[in-house]
Amino acid sequence: PKTAPAASAMGGGGEPAAPEEPRKLMVSDLHPHIAADDLKEVFSPFGELTSVEMQPNAGGAEGALGTAYITFQRPSDARDAQAAIHGLELAGRNITVSFMAELPAALSAIAAGGMGSALAGVLGGVPGLGLGAHLMMGGGGAGVEDNIGAERAALLARIGSAAPSPYVLLKNMFDPAGKDETSDPDFFGDLREDIMEECGKFGKVEAAKVDRASQGHVLLQFDSTGSATKAASSMHSRWFAGKQITAEFTDEAAFASAPSA
Repeated sequence: PKTAPAASAMGGGGEPAAPEEPRKLMVSDLHPHIAADDLKEVFSPFGELTSVEMQPNAGGAEGALGTAYITFQRPSDARDAQAAIHGLELAGRNITVSFMAELPAALSAIAAGGMGSALAGVLGGVPGLGLGAHLMMGGGGAGVEDNIGAERAALLARIGSAAPSPYVLLKNMFDPAGKDETSDPDFFGDLREDIMEECGKFGKVEAAKVDRASQGHVLLQFDSTGSATKAASSMHSRWFAGKQITAEFTDEAAFASAPSA
């Protein structure tokens, strides 16, 4: 006779399988002029995408906000993208990027048929699912399209100009020929501590380097790509000591080879 565990296994019993990590993200409240190709540009730097699905606007109403579903090949890439892009500004407002449980095939077919809003209401209580902030935008028109294009370019400049990584390069943080920089022996040490404290609001800063011989370059290593992206997005275009900061991704090799104050 079969043992109880064997019989249970053959009968479909035993320990339930651990749930798979989510690979699918929901991007909600998109302006009507945002297309699938635009979202591919934003999300693909984080990893291979298996699909980008644009949910039809509710009722097909002109100017209605849209929703998209982004599926990654790897759950880790989905995690990085969600952490990095959630809360970033697009078309004048902060967008929301949420994890989404995979729908059974039957429900996916219903959603594709235009019942996405109803399903979103049903799924609203599931942890990790959200509807996001509403974009306070008007209808279509060339002016709106131009504005969307400018906002899209700004977003892509923040996170897509180089491969996302845990390493960020801040430029124009100091003047190498400045009075304080050349006369105060504690200047660079204090600057390093101040930057680590400020950028620590976005995630753990593992290390920071101040390149004294550069045009104000400070390199940061974060604990994750998501933390680095939030910091770069926030620091980019800020003003500091009368100079405008620029922020961009860099890589491990550049960080390792950079001199440190």
